[in-house]
Amino acid sequence: MDIRNEQFYRALVEHSPDAILILGADLKISFSTLKDLRQIGMPAADPVGVSLFDCASEECRDEMAGWLDQAIAEPGRVHRYEFVGRERVRGGRHYVAIATNLRGHPAVQGIVINIRDVTTRKLSEMEAQRDAMYDGLTGLARREFFAQQTRKAIARAIRHEEVLAMMFVDIDGFKEVNDALGHGAGDRLLKDVGARLRDTLREDDSIGRGQLLENEDRIARLGGDEFTVMLTKLTVPENAALVAQRMLAAVAAPYSIDNKDVRVTVSIGIAVFPQDGRSAEELLRSADKAMYAAKKLGKNTYTFHSQSASDAA
Repeated sequence: MDIRNEQFYRALVEHSPDAILILGADLKISFSTLKDLRQIGMPAADPVGVSLFDCASEECRDEMAGWLDQAIAEPGRVHRYEFVGRERVRGGRHYVAIATNLRGHPAVQGIVINIRDVTTRKLSEMEAQRDAMYDGLTGLARREFFAQQTRKAIARAIRHEEVLAMMFVDIDGFKEVNDALGHGAGDRLLKDVGARLRDTLREDDSIGRGQLLENEDRIARLGGDEFTVMLTKLTVPENAALVAQRMLAAVAAPYSIDNKDVRVTVSIGIAVFPQDGRSAEELLRSADKAMYAAKKLGKNTYTFHSQSASDAA
């Protein structure tokens, strides 16, 4: 190679956005374009003799080992892997690594690893995913994501013969507050009501043997002033009434919005799996019907679907 070609390839390597490493027969770094490996989350600055596994968080290391095994088994083929860096070193940054087994190449005799920091892209993807899953105003689950979680909870309830309940919660008199104080005040009220409903789910000791999902995933804003709540692993269906009573009390406490004392209540319908429905859609419809029955009783109360159906009969 003449001097011009050497300068050309050196410039390509030095200005590459990727860190380029070569792993020797012992899978430790024998060459690096980085003089300080701490740039990619390594605990040590000197690259030579360092294991690539020291770059990844512990939960990623088994997958990383499998990725390298594939690269070793298939010389010349490109193998891609995404991993999270060591959190205490790099704050959990995200990387893409490309491995190519060039052990048979006389000029390389090792596994070439290209590593690129993709944290910005990954965080943008995660934010977009979260926006699709959670309501921007209340931070609660959106309808579609909540339905997915409900289907998982139902599958678990079937396997373990567990009791599950669905609640449909509607704010009484929200339109009047929204019309009187404006949409901005109405949005703040929705956010506050959602937070109070969510907080009641943290008091799990009295309703069953623990919960399947995180609080934010067990309650959703369906749209407007409607919410739905899923209660899993109930010891008996009647324990859902304890949660409903807490919700009624929590929501009824006054709100301070634009220096005004605002009061609202909620009406709650409760459907129990499997007698009131065997799918997420059936449970939601049954809970919705029970909620309207609660409104007919004078609002600020709860009704089980089974009770409302027998009353209607």
